[in-house]
Amino acid sequence: MPVDLTDADHAILDHLVAGRCTVGYLSDEIEYSRQHIHNRLNVLQAAEYVRKIHEPTGLYELQSDPR
Repeated sequence: MPVDLTDADHAILDHLVAGRCTVGYLSDEIEYSRQHIHNRLNVLQAAEYVRKIHEPTGLYELQSDPR
């Protein structure tokens, strides 16, 4: 299911292209709230663009860059 990417999504994907990231790291780097990043990662995960690889730390990696 295609997703209309937001500015936050682009920033998240830019960081995930470089390597795995946690929600906290993304929040510090791109200055969106942890909750907003978490919500957008859920959307990106549902679209199979990203994958959560470690539940306790919220570590994500890029699965497929939709851009």
